[in-house]
Amino acid sequence: MRKIVDVPHPCADLIKQRFREAQDVKSASARREASLTSLSHEPDIVVETWMNSRLYAYIIDRPPKSRALRAILKQNSKASIGSLFLINLNLLPADGYCGRLQGWQDDLRALNVGAIHAYELSGADLSLAQVNLDETTHRNEFVVWHTRDFPLEAVSVRRRDCQTNIRGSWYVGDIASPKFKRRISEERAQQRFHYHTRQSGPADMESATQISAAYLALEIEVGAGQEAVKEAFRKLAREYHPDVSEHQKDEAEQRFKEVKSAYDRIRSHRRWS
Repeated sequence: MRKIVDVPHPCADLIKQRFREAQDVKSASARREASLTSLSHEPDIVVETWMNSRLYAYIIDRPPKSRALRAILKQNSKASIGSLFLINLNLLPADGYCGRLQGWQDDLRALNVGAIHAYELSGADLSLAQVNLDETTHRNEFVVWHTRDFPLEAVSVRRRDCQTNIRGSWYVGDIASPKFKRRISEERAQQRFHYHTRQSGPADMESATQISAAYLALEIEVGAGQEAVKEAFRKLAREYHPDVSEHQKDEAEQRFKEVKSAYDRIRSHRRWS
């Protein structure tokens, strides 16, 4: 992973401006603070939200080592600081790719619940993308599709459990709005259904797709255990319950219904009491 020196990353100022436009962001700086000089991995961008959460963003333009990713997550999580990795799009599988992932790609996929955030610089124009990675019916094989018009509209810090090479419970930056997550959930269900139909025929594929979509609606890995599902539901229910949510009322009501429906679907499918 690139070692941050006095010269800032060429994309840092452009990405900083995107953060400043998000409704949840109080401040975003591409400058290092004096208090950060002792860190072994220094962020490219420091973001603070109106909810007093802090997020460190790292712009990555060459393949990172899993141990470097884990070191950053461990370092920041000790201080309840979220970590966000923005990857050069050229390092990620192409749109439409189907096959295995590199180890570090699988780590970030698990960390971000089936997606990797990416950037692309063309001249003076910066674009953000979400690279979506969905499991196929074959072990360790994924189908990849890109969302090229990623809107950086919301910023929060969440705790996520990861079971890959970067195993642990980490504070992670979340930059996808509820509206965008609903859009991706719908598109993901279509992608899974079409893929499974091509591979295995339509029998029972719709049901399998709905269960996968339910896990992703709870922002956890497909197939997660009962305790992980229950905890995810409780966390999201607290965040989006219309009586207490800080999100807009219509948005909170819609998201709460989705979360409740996803939880009930998984419980019924897994026959949990």
